[in-house]
Amino acid sequence: MNRIQIPNGSLAEVATYSEQMVSQYRNNPLIEALPEIKSRETVIQSLASYPYFDPNERFADSHFRFHMIQQLQNYFQPLPIHVDLEARISRLIRQGYISRNPLSPKYAMQMVQGHSDIKKAQITQSVYDSPSGLTIIGVSGVGKSSAIKRILSMIPQVICHSDYKGNQLSAYQINYLRLECPPDGSIRGLINHFFAEIDQLLGTDHLNRFGKNGKLSSASLISIVAQIARSCHLGILVVDEIQNLSLAKSGGGEKMLSFFVSLSNSIGLPIIQIGTPRAMSLFSDLRIARRGSGQGDLVWLPMKKEEQSWRIFLEGMWDYQWIRNPTALSPELEDAMYEASCGITDLAVKIFLMSQIKAITSGAEELTPRIIKDVAKENLKLVQPMLDALRSGNPVKMARYGDINSIPIDGFVAAEQSKLDLGNMLKTFQNTHQEQVKNRERMKQDVSVRVALLGIDDKKAHEHIERIFEEKPHLQSVKEIVQEVYKCHIGATEHSLPTSAKEVDKNDLRVVVEEGKENGLSVYESLSNAGIIVTDFEV
Repeated sequence: MNRIQIPNGSLAEVATYSEQMVSQYRNNPLIEALPEIKSRETVIQSLASYPYFDPNERFADSHFRFHMIQQLQNYFQPLPIHVDLEARISRLIRQGYISRNPLSPKYAMQMVQGHSDIKKAQITQSVYDSPSGLTIIGVSGVGKSSAIKRILSMIPQVICHSDYKGNQLSAYQINYLRLECPPDGSIRGLINHFFAEIDQLLGTDHLNRFGKNGKLSSASLISIVAQIARSCHLGILVVDEIQNLSLAKSGGGEKMLSFFVSLSNSIGLPIIQIGTPRAMSLFSDLRIARRGSGQGDLVWLPMKKEEQSWRIFLEGMWDYQWIRNPTALSPELEDAMYEASCGITDLAVKIFLMSQIKAITSGAEELTPRIIKDVAKENLKLVQPMLDALRSGNPVKMARYGDINSIPIDGFVAAEQSKLDLGNMLKTFQNTHQEQVKNRERMKQDVSVRVALLGIDDKKAHEHIERIFEEKPHLQSVKEIVQEVYKCHIGATEHSLPTSAKEVDKNDLRVVVEEGKENGLSVYESLSNAGIIVTDFEV
């Protein structure tokens, strides 16, 4: 697939058009440029993410396995809910493009109307018949946002059109845009985020021209957003973290949702809204609720223990064990995992990851229900009240608590890593010391053998060797140590020779040489004077 670089923007894929089986989708370049409608098998294959794993890695050193275990964060097991969500998004984006065919006269009329709306600072309500939205509500950690990102990544974000069946078509098509509601729930904050994202993709300057223009009202900005969405053929708008709207003051949440409805009605733009249970109170208005349910509401609950999806998810993840003694998934282990995570995928992956690290640092090298429970107890303290409410199944109790915060594992890994590093350091020091002792003993034995060949008494040799190793530890060569031992022996022999021995045996070469040295004579002169060396021979 060919790509081009948009000046100051991102990469765009060059449009290639395919025939459509669905009659409504034919002769529409925006739909024909999309990837083909995928089968369930293709969706599963495209979404799945399984880390690389080699069973031999279990025998690697601990500090290497710490890094290997981190790969679990990339584990993604497609489940029926993901396949269902992909199908809904596929229908939404195509249905939204039906009435926005850039080759139809209606599209030109929409662009003219958009310019008029900007001048009047309003949005003309032209309600489309096509389904216009999807609302996804679920507790944090069940995988809403990550699933949406993975599904959208299967679609090229920007497509460049130049020629369609012989007709000139110079346009960029942005198939999706994902925004997050600002923490304060302000419309201007969301709109500025919209401008920034479009600028990044297309190399435009909307944020400086409009977003930072203090003279423009929110109403004027909304009409500008609608016109930009038309001109770049925006396929679908994903707005995440809509629970932030519940924090907006002075009716800001209702204004924002009304803005989404107006945007959808004016240009037929499908909008996906994603939030946690806190966002449920925002949909009391029937009109807002209806427009957010074009493809049906999707309440994303944590998996139940008896569900097949939970078993599939857990069994797939259980294969990735980097501990020395991998364990099969027993009912006791499954119970411990579910009790700790309440079926929330993000928590389950992190608990599984941390439990393996704990098994390594503790020396157990095996997963047990006790390790899993201890890890959950020590590291999930902040979310325990919410988990307890989920376990109770009581809606009243669940309503008392906010959303589950993401559990960061960096602090846990760092703490366990420090324990592991210190333990490895001490172990390495011990091993090095033991190896040095062994090498020292082997060298002593080698020196003893060589010194014995020089005729030195074993007892004396042992004393000299110990002395040299103590006084000159820098010597590492056996040859050097033997030389030092021999010098030490000769010196000890000379200094230990008694005076009486010198007087008794005048023919002792050692005595002769020693006396000669005292008189300043050389060895030759000393031996010659003593008559030991004969120079004149009678014939």
